[in-house]
Amino acid sequence: MAAFKEETIISTLLGSCVAVAIYDPTTRIGGLNHYLLAEGMGNEVLNTRYGAFAIPALVDECVRLGANRSKLQAKIYGGANVISVSSLGNGVGVRNIELAEKMLRELNIPIIEKNLAGEHARTIKLNTATFEVLHNSSKDNAGSEQRPVDVSGFKPLNVAKNIKVLVVDDSATVRTLFTNIFTKSGLEVVGAAADAYQARELILNKKPDVMTLDIEMPKMSGVMFLEKIMKHHPIPVVMVSSLASTGDAALKSLELGAVEFVHKPSQFDPAVLKDLAGMLVDKVRAAASVNILKKIKEAPAVMEIKSALPAKPAGKRAAELKVVVVGGNAGSADALEKLVKGLAADTPPVVVSCSTVANFVTAYIGKLKTSSKVTPVVAKDGDFLRMGHVYFIPAEHHGRVAVGPQGPVLKIAKGTPVASQLPSSNVLFQSAAASFNKGVFAVLLGGFGSDGVDGLIDVQKMGGATVVQHPEEAQFPFGPQKAIEIGVADEVLKADMLSAYLMQYRNQNLY
Repeated sequence: MAAFKEETIISTLLGSCVAVAIYDPTTRIGGLNHYLLAEGMGNEVLNTRYGAFAIPALVDECVRLGANRSKLQAKIYGGANVISVSSLGNGVGVRNIELAEKMLRELNIPIIEKNLAGEHARTIKLNTATFEVLHNSSKDNAGSEQRPVDVSGFKPLNVAKNIKVLVVDDSATVRTLFTNIFTKSGLEVVGAAADAYQARELILNKKPDVMTLDIEMPKMSGVMFLEKIMKHHPIPVVMVSSLASTGDAALKSLELGAVEFVHKPSQFDPAVLKDLAGMLVDKVRAAASVNILKKIKEAPAVMEIKSALPAKPAGKRAAELKVVVVGGNAGSADALEKLVKGLAADTPPVVVSCSTVANFVTAYIGKLKTSSKVTPVVAKDGDFLRMGHVYFIPAEHHGRVAVGPQGPVLKIAKGTPVASQLPSSNVLFQSAAASFNKGVFAVLLGGFGSDGVDGLIDVQKMGGATVVQHPEEAQFPFGPQKAIEIGVADEVLKADMLSAYLMQYRNQNLY
């Protein structure tokens, strides 16, 4: 939702969502909202995600800026039947339209233009000084009416198809296991190598899209081979190891250009292998979608991203900030480092669920300690969460935040993947929302897949703050874009802005 006295162009992209534009022709003050659902459930804290809140809030904001309530006019857009972009079900657009018309009638605001329903998403741009609205439908440029529509407003979420994989591991058992996993999941295994020299020949001859690479190998270590490959024949690489002592090597691998890291199982029982298969295939698919040459050679990003903080957080805190929860997975290690290093010593307790970092958390914490004002630690079951500390959930565990006798406490337990991630951001976020309601500040960094999005929904429902990393900055924008698409991102920021925004939010006065 936004409204302005001065001439401003406001743009949004609508699927089944509806946007209401409000304008006073005498003062030339105008504004626009964009809501996902008509009304919330009984236990939800209403916000601009819901039309029942968003419409009167926009009217009030225009009046606060100086608009004459009796002169206001309205236009309504959106409400398409775009089922492919949401799991919310059929009829959402219709209900959103009905609510807008009903509420504007009750507010005695005439509707002077409507462009509603249909089967396609649309982009609209409102000039707040003239009330001119330009719009175009996704039908005009989608190329196919069956193509799923990205309503986040950012670049399309492309996933690589027909992926060719090279497996490099000194264990014949692991080579066979990985080959079977990939083949059953529809990936093409173009070769399996026992050492770096065999792998080099296969890379040259078979030209794989992705390579899984063991850290510990004879003749040449995986890290050394990775360094050579990235210099001469760069391809996306998922590093693999069964050793718990390879944290430094894993961290070095990411710095050299590896996309992800996976632990090989220490046991080969069916349940373990099933979990491994799901995570491994997801990580390989994620790696295949990376433009590795751009990742290695291009910095900064070509597209400029707004780096300024909002003038102030969108709304005042409704409760004391009890806990900050941070999630993300593939490609989020750098963004997480920027966030942690920017935190002040008096930051409320922070809990991090990042499946990539969890695999080498001790080494990662060692890197952070050299230049952080906060104290990063490996999370332990029963930890009482303390101000100025950042708790990292370790590999193969889920972390939950609970109410303890003296404040927030951590519950750490072994588990199976949720949304293909272990630890899962959903598990952490949902526990925080259930325990501390409005006292939660949730950050979702980049990652492959939608882990964390359901958690953000719960945080927002209970009145907490939700922030996502800017999709144009994230190596994998899937999670943040999905959160933006369904309206659960209160703010979208670059990684180096997150800590300052958190402090602004923490320092606000309560309602």
